[in-house]
Amino acid sequence: IGHEITHGFDDQGRQYDAKGNLKGWWQAQDSVAFSKRAQKLIDQFNGYVVLDSLHVNGKATQGENIADLGGIVIGLDAFKKTAQYKEGKKINDFTPLQRYFMGYAMGWLGHERDQALANQILTDVHAPAFLRVNGPFSDVDDFYEAFNIKPGDKMYLAPEKRVRIW
Repeated sequence: IGHEITHGFDDQGRQYDAKGNLKGWWQAQDSVAFSKRAQKLIDQFNGYVVLDSLHVNGKATQGENIADLGGIVIGLDAFKKTAQYKEGKKINDFTPLQRYFMGYAMGWLGHERDQALANQILTDVHAPAFLRVNGPFSDVDDFYEAFNIKPGDKMYLAPEKRVRIW
């Protein structure tokens, strides 16, 4: 749900007013700030090599990447209000925070043949499934806390490189 809500404020959705009319309603400084933050996400996804030298097109996948990140953050904010999170009880040695991230990731488990993956990179506005997990997770501080991610770890991004749209 958070993913879909975020689409209302992504690179496309933000161009429409409350009645669905194509109309700029953001203040100029808000648009500039959004564009700078969104560009960081575009650059992040442009850097992902999927096959050989085939990169994700961060511009083409921008709206979905913004929505994925927004959905994770909105969901996490909601989860932190639950009794399950507040109790902090481990289950099978996993904390509630770890289970939150694992639950999201499990929804994207799968395997694609290289040919299908290449076709997706060239034609789809969605990043490959594994990057719809690893990409936004690397921008969420709570992920680092949950799994003790440190400099040198594969998914580590320096704090100043982590994308925060809102």
